[in-house]
Amino acid sequence: MTAPRRYCLLVCDGPSCGVTHDSDRLFELAGKTAAAQPGLRDKVAVRNYTCFGRCDDGPNTFVVELAPGDDPNRDPDFAVLESQRGFYPGMDEAKIVRVLEQHCGKDEVVEDLVDSY
Repeated sequence: MTAPRRYCLLVCDGPSCGVTHDSDRLFELAGKTAAAQPGLRDKVAVRNYTCFGRCDDGPNTFVVELAPGDDPNRDPDFAVLESQRGFYPGMDEAKIVRVLEQHCGKDEVVEDLVDSY
């Protein structure tokens, strides 16, 4: 039997996303949403990330698929970010809930929101 996929939703907390784009509210909403839904609770960790370098597009998030044994509290290698389709720029409350439910909950990238990193 294959182990279920696990994810870490990184929410940018850099100077632009954290201050200008108020990403704190997205971080809080994502954490509450993941904790409240049984299908997400054990499947996704939500944490802040320093900066994705796409400040003009913020607030930005990235859904990282974790390999077995990966620690969701460690920053992913840059190569992992480049190799996965999980960068979501210009997030708001409705979009972040969609990403959690579809990308993390159903293992399906949200095609109309995802962008190249």
